Amino acid sequence: MIQLSCTRTSAIVATYVYGKRLWCTALGSSNLRKGESMEIFSQQIQSHTNRRLAVIDTKFPWKLSGFRYWENFNIFEQRPDTLFFATEPNDDYFPSKVYPFSDFMKVAVSEGVTDVYCVFLNLTLSLLGHGFLPDGSYLPGANPNLNIKPFLDDRNINLHATLYPGGGLDPWTKKEFLSIAGQHCSTVFTNINEVMESIVGSIYYPVVINTDLYTFKQKKVEMPIQLTFCAFNAIRKGFPIMADAFNRLTDDFHLNLIGDWEDQLLLLKNKNYTFYGLLSPEELKSVYERTHIFLNCSVPDRFALDGFPTTAAVDAISTGCVLVTTNPRNDRFILEEGKDYFEVEPNGYAISERLFWIQDHFEEALIVGKNGSNKIKSKFDASQIVKSKLANIFK
Repeated sequence: MIQLSCTRTSAIVATYVYGKRLWCTALGSSNLRKGESMEIFSQQIQSHTNRRLAVIDTKFPWKLSGFRYWENFNIFEQRPDTLFFATEPNDDYFPSKVYPFSDFMKVAVSEGVTDVYCVFLNLTLSLLGHGFLPDGSYLPGANPNLNIKPFLDDRNINLHATLYPGGGLDPWTKKEFLSIAGQHCSTVFTNINEVMESIVGSIYYPVVINTDLYTFKQKKVEMPIQLTFCAFNAIRKGFPIMADAFNRLTDDFHLNLIGDWEDQLLLLKNKNYTFYGLLSPEELKSVYERTHIFLNCSVPDRFALDGFPTTAAVDAISTGCVLVTTNPRNDRFILEEGKDYFEVEPNGYAISERLFWIQDHFEEALIVGKNGSNKIKSKFDASQIVKSKLANIFK
């Protein structure tokens, strides 16, 4: 049974209950209880004067971390009294001071921290001191030196976590690790079934993007058709599949290749491409704005999970790129195939055939790109998702 637990307007986040599982779909703002206006709920959040949030991250501030950077940026904008800590302090710009993690306990006491927020399973379990199971199983990336659970317990500090794919969460992660996170975290956010099925009460949120940076740009119907493939070098990104597809194309297509793929370039027999290496968000924006089609070729990987759509894909769609993608997770949460994006089988032939179809139906395909951009703006916007997450943290 589906129970609507909040009023439905364009400025509300709808919360649906499937049994005991919570789904929060960003429709424009924060979660509201039945009958509450956004203004009243906003006042309630601000009224928690005795609550103080601290965000703990690993390498931070780091713009290339993507959603983590924009999420923390919006947390600061919406709750400027938030404190930020990094286990590996970085020197990218950030509007607030970032403390080294070694200062956490001292600062938490002096500043009255009541709540801690972090992202990824291995950091969450590191802070909880549970990187190992009794049978000796180890969660990749967990660091026992980051254990602050005794301090959190002593100070009655609540821990809140977002568990997205990566960060120790892979296809082989034992459910016991997820159970530990569920038992000790006050709130768990996620975008994948594996977490929602293991942690009762976990709340669905898509990955955040900066839709103020990645804005819609009308694409021109012109040749060559600009393709972009952007990802960090990893098996699950399916570079050989992408290369096979690109090698089947004519000179009517040009590939923009972004990422640390130096060791894979020999797979590209078709030389009609530009290799950029790693780019900043602002540089990516420039490439996406002149891109017609974004290619995502994710495949199952025993070492890691990819969410759907990937962060890079969401950024690109936001600018109006037509997403042509595999979907190994069979994810149907938000995007609609054929309306917001095109789904393909994970092989070069299927991908190239879809690209030739787009060439023959160019204007029709660009409408799909615009639909996708509108969907991303309404469901993945960093400001609105952060507002809703903060509402759950401080409820």
